[in-house]
Amino acid sequence: MGRYPTLSAELAKQLSAVPSTDRIYHPCVVTLHDGSVIDKVYVVDAKPWFRHWGVWPEADRGKHSVDIDTVAAIAESPSRLPGAFADKLYQAGESGMGYTIFTVRFGDGSSMAVVTGNAIDFIDYPAGQSFETVVDVIPHLGRNDPDLVNRPHYYWCLFESTSDRI
Repeated sequence: MGRYPTLSAELAKQLSAVPSTDRIYHPCVVTLHDGSVIDKVYVVDAKPWFRHWGVWPEADRGKHSVDIDTVAAIAESPSRLPGAFADKLYQAGESGMGYTIFTVRFGDGSSMAVVTGNAIDFIDYPAGQSFETVVDVIPHLGRNDPDLVNRPHYYWCLFESTSDRI
C-alpha cells in the first residue's frame, strides 16, 4: 500500500483532457486491457489523495479501487457532474459529518436531491438527463426530499506522478 505505478505517456495525455475537481480528482470512465469498461472511476495522483483521505483505498473496506496497470484508456465520465458545479459543492463543504447533501437542477426545471460521502462528482442521472443538462447545484438542499438518491458505487484509481514515494 502506498506504492503505485506511474502513468504511461499516453494515459497521462488522456488524463490531462479530463477536467479535475477540487484540484485533485479526475472523474473518469476507464477501459481495461481486457476490453471491459468501468465508469465512475476517480483517477488521482496518490500523494494529494493520501493527504486528503489519510488512508489507502486498499486499507479501507468502504473504498473500491482499480489498478492503474490494468487501464488501457481514460476518458471523461458521462456520469460526472460538470466540474464547475462539483467544485461549488466541494467549496461548500460537508452537510454533516462525513456526508454531503445537494440538489441538482436540470434545464427542464426538474431536480434531484443526492446524498453522498465527501467524494461528490458522480451521480446516476435520471432518464432524459445528463452532464449537459445540469444548470445548477444547491449545496445542503434536499435532506427532507422523499426521493433523496444515494450516491452511486465508484472506484479509486491511484498513480504516482513522480518517482518520489510517500
